[in-house]
Amino acid sequence: MTDWKFQSDDLVELDTWARVRVRASGLVAAILVVVGLIFAQDALRQPLFDLYQRIGPAPQPSPQIAVVVVDAPSVAAVGGWPWPRYTLARLTEKITEQGPRAIGFDFIFPEADRETPDAFAAQYPELSAATIAEIRALPATDATFGAAVGRSPVVMARAGFDSESFDQPDADAAAPLPPEAQFTGPQPDAIPRYRGVVTNYALLDGRALGHGLVNGPPDSDGLIRRVPLLGRIGGVLNPSFALELVRVAEDVDTIELQGSPGALRAVKVDGHRVSVDAGGRVELRFAGRSTPNGRHIAAYPTYSAADILRQGFDPTAFKDKIVLIGLTAAGTSDVVATPAETEAYGVFVQAQAVDAILRDGGLRRPLWAPLTEWGLGLLFVLISVAGVPRAHMGLVIVGAVVEIVGAFVASYVAFQHSILLDPIPMLAPGAANSALTVALLFVEGRRVQAQLRSALDDERLGAARMSGELAAASEIQTGMLLPRAELARVSPAVEVDAVLQPARTVGGDLYDAFMIDAERLCFLVGDVTGKGVPASLFMALSKALSRSQLTRRRTDLDTAVEGINAELSRNNSQAMAVSLLVGVLRLDDGRLDLCSAGHEHPLVVGLDGQVRELKLDGGPPLCVDETFPYPIETHYLREGEILVAFTDGLTEAQDPSGALFAREQVLAAVTEGAKAERLTEMIDQIVARVRAFEAGGEPSDDLTVLALRRRPKGASAG
Repeated sequence: MTDWKFQSDDLVELDTWARVRVRASGLVAAILVVVGLIFAQDALRQPLFDLYQRIGPAPQPSPQIAVVVVDAPSVAAVGGWPWPRYTLARLTEKITEQGPRAIGFDFIFPEADRETPDAFAAQYPELSAATIAEIRALPATDATFGAAVGRSPVVMARAGFDSESFDQPDADAAAPLPPEAQFTGPQPDAIPRYRGVVTNYALLDGRALGHGLVNGPPDSDGLIRRVPLLGRIGGVLNPSFALELVRVAEDVDTIELQGSPGALRAVKVDGHRVSVDAGGRVELRFAGRSTPNGRHIAAYPTYSAADILRQGFDPTAFKDKIVLIGLTAAGTSDVVATPAETEAYGVFVQAQAVDAILRDGGLRRPLWAPLTEWGLGLLFVLISVAGVPRAHMGLVIVGAVVEIVGAFVASYVAFQHSILLDPIPMLAPGAANSALTVALLFVEGRRVQAQLRSALDDERLGAARMSGELAAASEIQTGMLLPRAELARVSPAVEVDAVLQPARTVGGDLYDAFMIDAERLCFLVGDVTGKGVPASLFMALSKALSRSQLTRRRTDLDTAVEGINAELSRNNSQAMAVSLLVGVLRLDDGRLDLCSAGHEHPLVVGLDGQVRELKLDGGPPLCVDETFPYPIETHYLREGEILVAFTDGLTEAQDPSGALFAREQVLAAVTEGAKAERLTEMIDQIVARVRAFEAGGEPSDDLTVLALRRRPKGASAG
């Protein structure tokens, strides 16, 4: 019969307080990481963004920028620095002839030229009075240089200072000229302030078209990452050197500041808008690179000042360009370190700043960037809290790898679009929660394992006792059934064989075969609902009552079955039921009286090898209705024909996919088995076919097969 099947998993769960400890500790770890990131986020993310600067493709530099350097060949050709102002005047004129949009000197001329005509004449007193007079009649070199500056779109550098400086002017020096640039928009307090400013020699300073601050202090680790575009000197707002160069190049007066009274967001000059931080600093994405041997590869066209002073220099090199002039000769102090280069020159940093303004090429953090970072961080924490305690460790590791790779890929892609997206806030809180949760789950799991190990030891002792008892019960149950050797000797006129294989150590199937008298053989096959010990006990009771009722003299088959039903139904507190097929075979004529109580229909193998089913009306299983009148149904079994009775362990056998042993497969198994000479071989083949169908899976129910065959008259039982 089909019984109820239940499935349960042995789940080891932590107690309530252990779960609370694990989750609370993970959340505390995430919160502590968040607090740490708030105070140390720049220190953590800057090395990552610096790495992106080094490994990522360099941005395409602006073609509007050119750099002139006073390099080692220039010093060798002209002389040591500082050069005479006359030489600088010639350099300025040479560049101006080509029509640049702006020229910026990335150094300051704080004092008068030392190589004046008067100084030269005084150095050589042996010259004639006429020669000395002629030399002193020459125009002053500062005046010559100032005149060249005045005829050119020159921007002079200034440097703000906060404390004492060797270069700061004397107390009685004239106040610096006010900036030429005009500003609109908010001017927040975050803009850098300077106590004073170092300016150029007055004769030069007044001739320049613009003035800009060259201040660009490094970060705490000594690297230049940002350049201020604005600064206050004595409360007056001044543009940076790079910003002033762009203003002069675009020939506009006004610089627009965008943002709020508390923080800037961008600076706009004519059509150029560049993103800045709250204090007006632009973070540079460097276009320059260094080779493995440390040699600088300039991002912008770079020319030696000595080449420009010579005849034959390209007359179109500076056409419509912003030209920056700086120092790169050995021994100069304008050497800085950037994320892209360990040694770079200040003039190239200023060129990067100009480039950033021209094409909005600075690195920026949009307002949505921190919201995205912390939002994803919160999401990953929630996923960790909900998923890590329940998920398999392999899934946790795969999920962590996916999160880490995804966050860093998104950050790198954003950087290539000049957006600073920090993966640390996305990952660190969730990672802290996951790591501590896994660690505490391991600790708590070890504690639970210790408890379970103790309980398991107790269960093993109990199981050992139970196993011994079940083994004894199995032996007793097996002893109640006729062994196959005794079945073969029930009657010389009939060949009988049967097999019972319980799904567990003990089962609920039963079979029996015995002679009622010299002319009648009785056999029965039954199946108790359920499996295991309860079914085996009810099976023993059913078998004993069945033989007792069926061996009574002058008792009809239907009356005997009704008596069995009544006795089993009495005091059946467990509401168990039995399907039962009882048959009485007359040996002389093959008359077969059958009585079925909810059992499988038997099969008959004819003399031609064909299998047919004996369909019986029967009634419900025993113990379902104790007053049901079970009918006797009569058939005939000819000599040589085989009757096969079985339990539903045959028809409900399942393969690993859950498919049942179909009726066609049952008929095929019986047909093939009937070809064997002996019933023992036939039944063994049927059982083997069922087990092969199950493919090693656990049997779904007890399996019993009984077969009997009328021997021809005069045939031997051997």
